Amino acid sequence: MQVVATTDGIPVEFTIHAGAESEQTGRRGLLLDLPAGSVRYTDAGYTDYVAEDLFNEASGSQQQTARKQNSKRPHYPAQSFLIQYFRKGIETCFSQLTARFPKQIHAVTAAGFALKITLFIFAHALHQVGL
Repeated sequence: MQVVATTDGIPVEFTIHAGAESEQTGRRGLLLDLPAGSVRYTDAGYTDYVAEDLFNEASGSQQQTARKQNSKRPHYPAQSFLIQYFRKGIETCFSQLTARFPKQIHAVTAAGFALKITLFIFAHALHQVGL
């Protein structure tokens, strides 16, 4: 599952894909209709320099991806710190989301499974806004 959340931990967009697929494949399933000037913080699994540059140019937003040790485009230490700081928010959101999931989700069809996941995310979003 790929989730886009606000800084308050409210999921605003998500996509579900097979676990055998890479994060890059899942990322391509997101529409990413973000407000201009937004910053999207991603983990090192999203390292794709061409896609990152294209997103930055085309959307009016920025993608800040955590870098691996052997990156061809390493960040400055201050930038790495900020990326890690803001990544904690999405990690917290995702752990809160998965805490709502039962250990086993029974569904007969893939559509039924996706519906149940969607409802868990919706319930989490309602809880985050205080409803």
